[in-house]
Amino acid sequence: MTSLVSMVIFLIGFLVLGVNLKSVQVDGTADYRMQNARQSVRRVQTAAPRGSIYDRNGLLLAGNRKSLSIALNATPFGKKTWEQTKDEIAAAIEAAGKVIGRESHLSEKQIRRHIRETLAMPLVAWRDVSEEELARFCEHERELPGFFVMETEERVYPQGTLAAHLIGYVGRAEGETLAGDRKFNFSDREMRGRSGLEHYYDSYLRGVSGEKTLVVDARGFTQYETEIKEARRGLDLRLNLDAEIQREAERQLAGCMGACVVMDPRDGAVLAFASSPGYNLNEFVPVLGSKLYEKLSSDPRKPLLNRASGGAYAPGSTFKTVTAIAGLEEGIPPDLVLECTGVYEIGAMKLRCARRWGHGEETLLTALRDSCNPYFCNFGMEAGTNALIGAARELGLGAKTGIDFGVDMAGVVPDDEWKRRQYNQKWYQGDLAQMSIGQSMLLVSPLQMARLAGALGTGRLMTPRLNADLAPDGRELKFKPENLAIVREGMELVVRDGSGRPGGMGVNVKVAGKTGTAEVGRGATRRKNTWFIAYAPAENPTVAVAMVVEYGQSGGATTAPKVGAVLRRIFNG
Repeated sequence: MTSLVSMVIFLIGFLVLGVNLKSVQVDGTADYRMQNARQSVRRVQTAAPRGSIYDRNGLLLAGNRKSLSIALNATPFGKKTWEQTKDEIAAAIEAAGKVIGRESHLSEKQIRRHIRETLAMPLVAWRDVSEEELARFCEHERELPGFFVMETEERVYPQGTLAAHLIGYVGRAEGETLAGDRKFNFSDREMRGRSGLEHYYDSYLRGVSGEKTLVVDARGFTQYETEIKEARRGLDLRLNLDAEIQREAERQLAGCMGACVVMDPRDGAVLAFASSPGYNLNEFVPVLGSKLYEKLSSDPRKPLLNRASGGAYAPGSTFKTVTAIAGLEEGIPPDLVLECTGVYEIGAMKLRCARRWGHGEETLLTALRDSCNPYFCNFGMEAGTNALIGAARELGLGAKTGIDFGVDMAGVVPDDEWKRRQYNQKWYQGDLAQMSIGQSMLLVSPLQMARLAGALGTGRLMTPRLNADLAPDGRELKFKPENLAIVREGMELVVRDGSGRPGGMGVNVKVAGKTGTAEVGRGATRRKNTWFIAYAPAENPTVAVAMVVEYGQSGGATTAPKVGAVLRRIFNG
């Protein structure tokens, strides 16, 4: 009986063992295979070739070039410990560097990080190798096991410094783990937009990533790889920018601090977008180095500042066009005669005219021609704060323009609420007098003023457009046509008989414009920012332009001649 019980217990135990063995060896095989595959396969997101950027005539502004790098696969250098592996790789790179003729940029810290985080990926030791370096490597390749040549794409800017602030630049993302992403273990280094249009349209230009798998051993060293999906190239971006107009604008700004924006006022197309001083975009490839960045950022001329749409300036006498339309809309007659004695006094404040002894009797048209400060102080005071602010905002000041670009400064059109918020002071009549001549706390960008000039010439305020595929967008100004006609007549007088004559000299079409000189700073920092805004042909504008030059003499002497050169480039063939 005892032996029978023992046999039954033995049989039951054997049966349980058999069931468990079946579960482990048969039923669990698929699960174990899947777990093993997960442990041995690394999924990599591969970078897509970046789309190119062209001007309106098909000139390449930003593209890609083939670049050869020398990298290594860490597998042949694996040792018992990770520190020994790091030493082995460092020694191999040092030896290879003597053969190639260039020291690697990699530090021991970077090698250690690669082993710890991205062991399965190639480690790039030399980027953008020259033909001579490549030849030396190929000659000794058998002596350098584990090293190989990689072909990648780097950004290239064929026009160098042209439109640098507008185009912007890219940077290479370091290879990184994507531990939080269930789909990919690693991501290839790819070009990512850092500034300008490269940044604003980054997702458009970047394309669609591909995918490959790396099969690794138990320690994580790569054994082989397989491509799963090929990356798809990014889309090309065609701009409204005209490289020849841009080149002329930059030529006129050479050696200056300033900006110039040229637009088509009919549809908002931005034809030129220049900021000076600039920089060579190719020096930012493959990355903007710390030494170069320090040099540019510490430069007192601020070459990294995009003055075209990010510079904040007092508009000076160019704003008198706004004061004129504001007063006319309030019913002030254009033939109102006021005497200029050379100074406008309000309380203890004295606002002097450029003509110290005065202009004598002026009407609105002659005051625009002569840029008479006392006349426009009186005209603005008669119109009132609300009318002046309303006209400025109707012409797009104090708000972003809506341009398809990352930098779009709103500027300032001050009022009582703004002044109380910023300075804890109320609005005074003196503030209105100063604003009437484009001083006080007013701040505008050259982009805003080019848009304003075009709106005065056409009666429509258009949204600036850089991308040529964007549909035009704009609105009719609310001003009476007869009032706009008077301001236009005054702007034609400025160029025909006034300080703006150099802006139209030699241009094959009639030009309408307004000069401006804004004094900023105090004491040793006191300086003049000089303006000229214009549109042409005066009868039916196809071009609107605004230029500001810092540390100038006057709008008529400094800036108008430069704008005239840009207009001759456009209209004289």
